[in-house]
Amino acid sequence: MKEILNKNQKLITIILITGIIFARCNVGLTVYNWCVPVNLLFDGLAFLYSIWLFLQDKAIMKKAVCNIAMIWIVLFSGIVMFYGHFHIRDGAEYYSRMFTILTVVPAILILILLFYNKENVIDILSTCGTVIIISTLIVSLCYDYVWGEWLEGMYSRVGATPAGGVIDTGNLVLIMLIPILYQLIVLKKVKQYLWITIIGLFEIIATGAKSSVLPIVFVFAIMIVGASDDKKVIRRNLIILLVLAIIAFTAIMVVPPLYGVIGYRIAEMFTGVAAEEYDLHTSTGQRMAMMAAFKEHFMEYPIFGHGFYAFKEMPYSAIEEFRQGTEITYRHIQIHMNFCEILFSYGVFGFIAYYWFPAVIIFRTIKASKKAKIIVFSIMISFVFMDLGIDMYYKYLLPYYSYFLAYFMVVTDKCETTKGAISEK
Repeated sequence: MKEILNKNQKLITIILITGIIFARCNVGLTVYNWCVPVNLLFDGLAFLYSIWLFLQDKAIMKKAVCNIAMIWIVLFSGIVMFYGHFHIRDGAEYYSRMFTILTVVPAILILILLFYNKENVIDILSTCGTVIIISTLIVSLCYDYVWGEWLEGMYSRVGATPAGGVIDTGNLVLIMLIPILYQLIVLKKVKQYLWITIIGLFEIIATGAKSSVLPIVFVFAIMIVGASDDKKVIRRNLIILLVLAIIAFTAIMVVPPLYGVIGYRIAEMFTGVAAEEYDLHTSTGQRMAMMAAFKEHFMEYPIFGHGFYAFKEMPYSAIEEFRQGTEITYRHIQIHMNFCEILFSYGVFGFIAYYWFPAVIIFRTIKASKKAKIIVFSIMISFVFMDLGIDMYYKYLLPYYSYFLAYFMVVTDKCETTKGAISEK
């Protein structure tokens, strides 16, 4: 048994990480009765396997769990749990410890598995990403009825799964694509990864999510710059990327199906920002109204915030327009921006408690290897756009998984560099 587990460690890790991400980010927790058991199944298997790995090598486990990443996730999750459970100030009453546990624990388990497979991480995550991109498409085709409208010639945003809406799908696919793009662009494994890249890009565009459509261009640019040390080659490739981006943007704004999915949202973004009044029929208008309310009321409790998702509980958060029968009414919504949602809920205290960790990662990445820089900066630029577009700190595995991956890349890169320096001496 021991020999079988050792021989198939990479395969087992791929299955477990893929299963955890599939369960949390495709299946979710709330839509069906079997969602939570599926999550518990993969989390339980990963936990048991982690115990077995611990028995084989306790030193690696110590590195995986005794670090600032664990301090960060325990500290911030504890803050959220305290605010949510005790209903601090004007906090919402729908806090769930189950959501917190089934978000934090899977991220920790994935980090442990990565530490025990640091020699094969890019290959493992590329395989996991490939499977998740395919599974996301299949689950969405089965779950999201809007795909059927495409067959009738009515094009709109698609990609919802039981775990989340179209924005969530776009964000997930973007993060899954990062190690794949590294293989494709930096390591030149075109035959192996071009096909899944095309499928992933199709899914991102189909979601119409600006939080994933816009940063993918920057991720490509980071990959291109990191793929070569020749300035002429880099300049040539960036020019090609710019031309392709212009062609893609033109197609999005001109071709009717693409305009119906994403083009109108980009046009709406520019007109909404320039408008003197907020158009609550549009996403941009609603967000501008949210920001105005945030600016007006944030200073009421700037240090420790208003409470867990308190903005949604306020009378001025009735911003989202919807029809109820023949009447038009307005629904209370959260801020839809991670930066402001955390500031409003937990104040400057909570903002620092959440963002000090990615800030430390970025600082450490400056002295890291090219490989670590490419992966980490791709993740960080993606989350700048994601955090501008949606609040992710509570219900989503993705930020914790991604920041843990970025931390892992920096820490193991540092370890490898130190090891190489010692061997040279």
